[in-house]
Amino acid sequence: MSIHKLEPRQRLVFPLDAPDWESVRHLVRVLKDEVGFFKVGLELFVSHGPAAVLELKALTDGRAGVFLDLKLHDIPATVGRAMAAVSKLGADLVTVHACDGPGLIAAAKKAAGRTKVLAVTVLTSLDLTDDLGLAPEFTQPLALTMLRARQALKAGCDGLVCSGQEAAAIRQAFGSGPLIVTPGIRPAWSLVAGDDQKRVVTPAQAVKAGADLIVVGRPIRDAEDPVKAARLVVEEIKTSVE
Repeated sequence: MSIHKLEPRQRLVFPLDAPDWESVRHLVRVLKDEVGFFKVGLELFVSHGPAAVLELKALTDGRAGVFLDLKLHDIPATVGRAMAAVSKLGADLVTVHACDGPGLIAAAKKAAGRTKVLAVTVLTSLDLTDDLGLAPEFTQPLALTMLRARQALKAGCDGLVCSGQEAAAIRQAFGSGPLIVTPGIRPAWSLVAGDDQKRVVTPAQAVKAGADLIVVGRPIRDAEDPVKAARLVVEEIKTSVE
């Protein structure tokens, strides 16, 4: 099945940001029929190692994909070797940083095998009004995102990770080809003051803007009933794709 034609449930990515493996196992058991992908981030990968991916694949029984969010960022040769090792684990999606240009992307893609490579454009927690040493024309998130997206896609990456606020422009500029993954998703019922994500959108807004997959963590993980929360998100996705 084309990843662009996934069912509403399959579009939901849940990050396994938990303090220990037993907590992870519990979340997977509860949610493996409610989400499309489980995301393994740095915290879990560092604490549990590559076994996290292998054990997660066994726990899901094929009901959900594995998204390895390592944001690989180094010289192209190092990233290529790391991606070759990652591909052997069987992860479906892996992230690399787009900020170091097309050489890094090309090396990752060459070594990725069947694993899809996603380039992270601009972190959704980043406020570009801070002085990052950028040329003035790239101090707006959209301008910087589009620059990095163009370079990454030209280098052969399969998709992009970007804010829902930039997803529509990327979809319009590059068509239906690239997979678009949007983090920083907050359902309207979960918005709180002091959130560390700066450029948030709702599930409906992200899907309507062209996102294929949306990443929803805390609103589900911290809910009294995570299954109910996940289903509410899926219902919102469903209304946006019908």
